[in-house]
Formats: sequence, C-alpha cells, structure tokens
Amino acid sequence: MATYFLADIHLAENRPEITAAFLATLAAIARDADAIYILGDLYDYWLGDDLATPYQQRIAAALAALPCPLYYQHGNRDFLLGTAYAQTARLRILPERHTLTLGGRTVLLEHGDLLCSDDRGYQRLRRILRCRLLQWLYYRLPRALRLRIAEKLRAQSKTRTRRKAARITDTNPAAIRTALHSARATILIHGHTHRPAVHRLDDGNTVYVLGDWRPHGEILRYADGACTLINSAEIIHAPDNAGA
Repeated sequence: MATYFLADIHLAENRPEITAAFLATLAAIARDADAIYILGDLYDYWLGDDLATPYQQRIAAALAALPCPLYYQHGNRDFLLGTAYAQTARLRILPERHTLTLGGRTVLLEHGDLLCSDDRGYQRLRRILRCRLLQWLYYRLPRALRLRIAEKLRAQSKTRTRRKAARITDTNPAAIRTALHSARATILIHGHTHRPAVHRLDDGNTVYVLGDWRPHGEILRYADGACTLINSAEIIHAPDNAGA
C-alpha cells in the first residue's frame, strides 16, 4: 500500500485534458492507496460552495467514490472551498500547515505559498483575501460580480508573476528551514511553485516539490519507506493499469 501527494491540478471545465488525466490518475492510484493528499489548487478558482457548477459536482462525485481517505489543503486559487463541498466530495480539510508521520519521520505538508516570503506583494494580498470579514462581504455579492472579481484576480496574478524574477516567486530557504524547525519535521512536501524537484538540504532534511498538471503532473508516492516523485502519466500507463 502507498500514500500519494498531489497539488496544483487547476481543474477547470475548459481544460478537459487535465480533467481526464486527473480522473484516470485517481482511478489508478486508488487501487493501492492508504490515503491521498491534495495540497491545494484542486481547482483553478473557486467562487464559493453555493456556486459549485455541475462540472464541479461531477468531480465531487468522483472523489467521493474513491475507496481511500482523501485529505485536502487550501491553495491560493481555491482557498474559499468550504465544508459543504468538502463533505460532498468526502474531502477532509487540513490546516494550512499539517504534520503526519511516515516511516517514523515527521512530515510537514503545505500548499507552499507561505514559503514564498520574498514575494511581499503576494503575501500582503494573501492576508487581505484570507480576512474573515472580507470573505463574509464577498459571499453577499451577486454571482456575476463574484465571477468578475475572480477573473480579475487571476489575470492580475498572471501578470504579476510574469513580471517578477523567478527567485521572488520561488520558496525562500530560510522560510523552509523555519517551517521545518517549527514543525519538528525532517521532510517537507509542498506545491504552488510549479517547479517539481527533490531538494536534499545540508542539514539532512528533504524537500519534495510537487508539479502542476499540463495535463499530467508530478506527484509523490510513499511506499516501503521510500518517497518517489513520478509523473502521473507513468502511473496511468504502468503495466498494471493496462487495459484499465
């Protein structure tokens, strides 16, 4: 049996190739999964549980049908996903930083945007958008206005990201060390940066960075005491899944 970690799927109805790859991957990994962890940005954007579309409800049904536990952390695109949708999809919502034990080692899980501390503009915006009062006001806006706000924020985010140096939008080494130390963890697993990699730190700790889906993405598989970063296409097309 194995534990799987994935992030940054960015599901959207106008991206059917990503949806197909995601659902095929879930079907494949569920066969030997003890648990599946989705570390944020399951959706490209989320307007609110009350505005979940038929497409998003179909995804919820597919998630709920899986035989293994599903855990979910909010990302920067779908942080408004709430308990109502989570219950429908059988997602167990985790805090923005969560620890678990794998093979006797403490593992820290998070989406990854908090680790990008050099991007001060984004961190300020993040604090504003996570404000409970602002969210309360947002939920009382008309649907059309909520959609326009989401589209504007996405467009601004893409523009800002293109203009910023890569080092600013990447994780900060000091922030990673601090997070690991605070959690008393030796392994960190995160997404957000869309830069899949395995980083062996000088202090012996390890950072696994998950990939974004294009339409496939790099996910992490833990089994038999070892972590392996693998592209989801390899899982779908593995011999055991032939003809599935």
